[in-house]
Amino acid sequence: MKKNAKKIIYVIVAIVLILIVGFFLVLYSRQKKAQDAALAENKVSQASSNEIEWNGKKYTYNDQLINILFLGIDKAEDIDSSYMPGDAGQADCVMLLSLNKETKEARILQINRNTMTKVDVYSSDGESYGTIDAQLATQYAYCIGGSRSCWATEKTVKNLLYNLPINGYLALSVDGIEEINDAIGGVTVTMTDADAQIDPEFQAGQAICLKGEKAETYVRYRDTEQFDSNSDRMRRQVSYITAMIQQMRSRGGSEMYDILSPFLDRYIVTDLDSDQIDALSSYNYLTDEVQYLPGESVMGEKYEEFHVDEDQLQEQLIETYYKPVE
Repeated sequence: MKKNAKKIIYVIVAIVLILIVGFFLVLYSRQKKAQDAALAENKVSQASSNEIEWNGKKYTYNDQLINILFLGIDKAEDIDSSYMPGDAGQADCVMLLSLNKETKEARILQINRNTMTKVDVYSSDGESYGTIDAQLATQYAYCIGGSRSCWATEKTVKNLLYNLPINGYLALSVDGIEEINDAIGGVTVTMTDADAQIDPEFQAGQAICLKGEKAETYVRYRDTEQFDSNSDRMRRQVSYITAMIQQMRSRGGSEMYDILSPFLDRYIVTDLDSDQIDALSSYNYLTDEVQYLPGESVMGEKYEEFHVDEDQLQEQLIETYYKPVE
C-alpha cells in the first residue's frame, strides 16, 4: 500500500514539474517573440534613416511624399468582415500612390500581385505565427479580412520595398466597382488594341464611358490561358483608377469623401480620414510616368510567379523616393 502511495506521489510531482517547465517554456517563447518583434521595429531602415548611402552617394528620403497603398480585393462580399484565414479573398490589385505635397503631383507604382515575397500567416484570432514564400496577393487572404488584412498587406509591401514609409491604405472589394462606378456617372477610358480583344464594344482608340458590369470586366479581366496576362490587366487598372479619380474630381464641387462615404465598411475599408480621402483627388496623376516593380514573370510549380530584380528595385526606389544630399 505504501509503495502505491509513493508511486502516486512521484507521478503527481512529475506532472507538476512538467507543468511548471511547460509554463516557463511558453512564457519564454512569448517574451522572445515580443523581443524579436521589438528589435525588428527598431532596426534602422533605408527610409527611417535621415541619410542613406547608395553607390557611394548620400541620399535623404523626400519627406514631401505621402504614400497610400491601394488594394483591389477579389472578395464579392462585405469587405470589412472577419473570416477564417484563407477565406478573406486576395489582393488582385496592389498599387502605391505617391502624393507630392510640394508639386501637387502623384506618381503610381504598380506592384505585380504575383510577386513572390515573405508572407505572414495568421491564426483565426489574427495572431501571426510564421512566414511562408508566396504571392503577394495571398497576404490579404492569409489574415482575417477587413482592416486587419489591409494592415498585414501594408506591412508586407513595406518590407518588400525596403521599409519605404506607407502612410495609409484604401481597399476596395470587387462588388464595389460597379456601384461606385455608376454612382459617379461612369468612368471614361481610352481603349487599346489589347482591350478590343476583351469586349466587342472596347474598340481600339475609342474613349468609352464604362458603366455597369463593363467597368468590372475592364478592371478584372485576364486570359488565364495566356502567360503573364496579369501585366495587361495592371495597365488597365492604372488607367481605370486614375480616370475614376479624375471623374470624381470633376463632379461640380463634390468632395471625394462625400462620394465614397456611402460605400465605407461595405465595399471600402481604409484608415484614411475624410480630409485625406478628399486630398486624393486634388493631385495631378502622372499617368505617363507609371512605374512597375522591376523583375520577370516565370511559371512556378502551380501558378505564375513574379521575381523581383532586387538591384533594379533599390535603384528605382532611390531615384523615386529620395533626394541626393547636396
